[in-house]
Amino acid sequence: MIAPAQAPAKSRWPRILGGFVVLAVVAAAALLAYAKWRERDDGEVLTTEGGQLNIAVVDGRFIFRVTAVRCRVGSVGDGSVDLEPKGSYCLVDIVARNGSSKPVGFDTTAQKGYDADGAEYSTDMQAEVIANPDRNFVNPIAPSSEAKGTLVFDLPKGGTLASVVLHESFHTIGAKVALT
Repeated sequence: MIAPAQAPAKSRWPRILGGFVVLAVVAAAALLAYAKWRERDDGEVLTTEGGQLNIAVVDGRFIFRVTAVRCRVGSVGDGSVDLEPKGSYCLVDIVARNGSSKPVGFDTTAQKGYDADGAEYSTDMQAEVIANPDRNFVNPIAPSSEAKGTLVFDLPKGGTLASVVLHESFHTIGAKVALT
């Protein structure tokens, strides 16, 4: 009896080589996209000196210091939870020290920001929760203690803050801090 003819064995190399080519094209596209992302100009502005930054101001029982300002920020979050503004965010890093002998609660919603034209902005409470994951402004600040955190303002796209007025509460006059 004659054995049936066997088909010649097909080489796997074309498939393997094709897989490497596809993988190389995907990797090159990913690297190109990453490079373009890194080169983008968000226009984010960081201010750590000038104006009245790092100068103590007093309102009521609180002694405040603004330590840094970042404007034109496109989102706040940690990558797993991100929040985007209607325009762009201005993040104002502050230290609030309780100068009294009793615990005092700090109300971030009593704080106000102003642009160069004098337009007033309130804080974005939802964005502040994300920007302050340690929840340092939630509990009252103990006597002679301080809390550090970030106030978040949602401004029109590309906007910046010229000043903030920091308040112990809605009922106090407030202390103006020039940011530039």
